[in-house]
Amino acid sequence: MRLSYAPIILATVLFALPAVNPTVAHATDLAANANIFLFPAPHPVAPLVLKTPNGQTVSLNNYRGKVILLHFWSINCPACRYEEPLLHQLKQTFSPADLEILGVNLVDPPQAVINHASTHGAPFPILFDGGQGYELKVVTMSGKKTAFLVNPSKEAILEVPGFPTTYIVDSQGKAVGYSVGAARWNDRSALALIQSLVTQRRSLPGMGGEIPRAGRLSMNGTR
Repeated sequence: MRLSYAPIILATVLFALPAVNPTVAHATDLAANANIFLFPAPHPVAPLVLKTPNGQTVSLNNYRGKVILLHFWSINCPACRYEEPLLHQLKQTFSPADLEILGVNLVDPPQAVINHASTHGAPFPILFDGGQGYELKVVTMSGKKTAFLVNPSKEAILEVPGFPTTYIVDSQGKAVGYSVGAARWNDRSALALIQSLVTQRRSLPGMGGEIPRAGRLSMNGTR
């Protein structure tokens, strides 16, 4: 499902995203079997503050120390509905202390998101802007339209070219990979990737502090 906002011009410079290379999950297998792609090296994700359906304000920093799937979705998205049980199964496979899935919806009205979560149940936390000033904006790059999540200062944070789009963030707040379209989270290569990040998490000493400021995270490998 493609976004349909009018194009805008963002003044922020496009940043390249380096990324991870876990030995237990080969990039080729992930791309071919699970529709998951790794960045050349990990890169910090910029701060993100959203709201839950019950009105609680949460920051991505609140989940620091866990592996996070930052999952962008919309209510009327067939691929999102297909992927949801796979994400639910993945969440049940790992300890809540190790993995969190955050479902971010920035295109449907907040009340519609609340009603949807109440009616259908939510296997993972659902977040939306709720007046914080985060939104998706469409831009044209190299003749093609894509969308970026922009913060209240109109700085682009993450590229979201369609639904679903999911970023894989390690326990230190760095994006290591992404998927556009439904990912096969039950594939052995996907499970191996998450397990490698969980194992990495458990090997690290206590972590804290703010997530370092990052530029716009894009999927085209340019900065």
